[in-house]
Amino acid sequence: MSELKEPRDLTLEQAVGQILRSLRKDRGLKQVEVSVATGFGLRSIRTMEQGKQSMTIRSLDALATYYRIPLEEIIRQAKLLRDRPM
Repeated sequence: MSELKEPRDLTLEQAVGQILRSLRKDRGLKQVEVSVATGFGLRSIRTMEQGKQSMTIRSLDALATYYRIPLEEIIRQAKLLRDRPM
């Protein structure tokens, strides 16, 4: 995760977005592939990964299901990323 922002600069939305981006890249997927598979628009995938869009629980759950990771794990990882000490 070399492209991560400094934790104190992250909002929770940005941290979740970075986790989602990492999950996608770890699987060798492109944003368009996630868009087609999940039914979310490509612009929505981009803005979610950039942390520019707050997600509904339903949206985040759909992505968690797609990536086969528990919803709680995405939130846990995002909070750890956001709150990690410098």
